[in-house]
Amino acid sequence: MAFRYINPGYAELLSTSGGTTVTGKQYSKTGVSFWQPEDHKGLTFSEVPTEFYAKLDMYLKNPQNASDVRLEIGIGFGNWVRVYPHRGKWDIEGHDASTVFDIYETADFVRSDAVNTLWFHIKQGRNNDGIFHVIVNEREICNKRDRNFWYANDTYANTITVLSKNDDILISNLIFSDEEINPKEQVVMLPVKETQTNMTDCGDGSYEATAANQELLQTVDIAALSTQYGADSRVTGISLIGNPAYRTAEGLCALTAIEKSGGTVTEYRRHVVEQNPNSTVMDTRTVSMTIAEVAGRQFGWRAGT
Repeated sequence: MAFRYINPGYAELLSTSGGTTVTGKQYSKTGVSFWQPEDHKGLTFSEVPTEFYAKLDMYLKNPQNASDVRLEIGIGFGNWVRVYPHRGKWDIEGHDASTVFDIYETADFVRSDAVNTLWFHIKQGRNNDGIFHVIVNEREICNKRDRNFWYANDTYANTITVLSKNDDILISNLIFSDEEINPKEQVVMLPVKETQTNMTDCGDGSYEATAANQELLQTVDIAALSTQYGADSRVTGISLIGNPAYRTAEGLCALTAIEKSGGTVTEYRRHVVEQNPNSTVMDTRTVSMTIAEVAGRQFGWRAGT
């Protein structure tokens, strides 16, 4: 399988409904973050990834005031990186078939009441070729390439755990894939320069489709992006998010992700939306281009049955 998952920090974009989204730029570079308290919940796939990369931000409150909280990111039953408070400090632990590492002294590279970055790579192996690689705030704290563990037959083999027990740890800026993620990659909320649509503008930032084939297309503010990140910066993935996105009756029931470049419109995945006003849709794909090459493209949705 090949997958890429991009989430700026919405709990609603997980495969479970138990999370809570929090807004605030002090907690996240994207302005949104979440906590999700259910064990072995996060993202569920139809197949088992044999290799898993993760990059995310975690806002860690003061560990002396944190209680009954832990963060776990992993795959299968017991293959994870865990962050939790211990004796007034943040402890970081790695586990596959057994404990890989356990670091108590983190004060010199883990920041409290601040956003921290975690990068994680795990690959199952039976012949001393399993990989467990962890980087926190650009410090490599584990790089084992001789592990023996196999999660393909685990109870939760097709589940990526995204766990934070409460708001003492808030998660955001998620990139997950079964292909390599550069530790420097990050999620960026694209500034919109212009919106073109034949849907009904509800006046509050939302739009309502009343007929099939109505479209909503948005143009990215390339000048603003280039000023902040540089026109030559690489774009490795694009995620379109409708939050909320729902249908009010039978008939129109789907949104198809589209991209328009010049006179050509390209369709991507079709998503059937729910009647729940809190439901969301997301379409993610891998790309390879620079910020400058995004110019002239429009991204959005087409309503359908």
